[in-house]
Amino acid sequence: MKFGCFSLDFRRFPLETAFRMAARYGFSGLEIWGGRPHAYPWDMNEERISQILAWKKQYVLETPMYTPDALGGPVNLCSMMKEAQADAIAYFSRAIEVCQAIECPRMLIVADHPGYTVPRKEAWKRFIDNMQVLGKHAAAHDVKLVIESLTPMESPVITTADDCAEAIEQIGLDNIEAMMDVVPPTIAYEPLQNYFDRLGDKLHYIHLCNNDRQTDAHLRLDSGLLPVADMVKVIAEHDFDGYVTVELYSEFYSDPELLLANSRRFLDGIRL
Repeated sequence: MKFGCFSLDFRRFPLETAFRMAARYGFSGLEIWGGRPHAYPWDMNEERISQILAWKKQYVLETPMYTPDALGGPVNLCSMMKEAQADAIAYFSRAIEVCQAIECPRMLIVADHPGYTVPRKEAWKRFIDNMQVLGKHAAAHDVKLVIESLTPMESPVITTADDCAEAIEQIGLDNIEAMMDVVPPTIAYEPLQNYFDRLGDKLHYIHLCNNDRQTDAHLRLDSGLLPVADMVKVIAEHDFDGYVTVELYSEFYSDPELLLANSRRFLDGIRL
């Protein structure tokens, strides 16, 4: 098990700041946020790609995941609009190419909210169809697509470990996986064990934070209602050998270095 952090928490700073801080506080990897000003897919020319590769070497960091900016935006893999459908396929196809170029093995994908007038079964089918298209494109670029479940407040399409497992089965491609963010199972009153049991060798990535047990809040590790230290121990007991990445966007990006220092101290205090 390795620990990483997320450049999203440094969205008000240049991307290099996130690399520098991840290295300073002893994290093994940095998840790259695919939004501006960090690594928006359409901005990623040869110069920007080369710069990220150089920072990986300079700061001796892995980039285990590339996460295109997508949730709540104009691109939506569950949308019924033809224009949104075309835009989403183009956007995520380009993101897959960027993911390969910056040498990330995995790219995160979400089933965003389709809108209240769209039946879930139609949104589900649209997501599966789109993932089959993107999955083939990703396979050609040696990239694994990783589905992240969401809370019902964010989207009703994929919210549980069973949903993730069913989506993987229906998509039917070897390079499709899923991950666990600890908030959705908390809100769904679902044990963490379900993700390990249902996903098996399709689970290689986890987002870690604390939470208020009521919303999708991603709070710093020592502030909230979750026994985060015990959750890390549970993860370790399942012989998890992937990345556990700290995601703290509900702290309003105010002082990400301080949050990273807090996370490092908290993690170092856990006896595994």
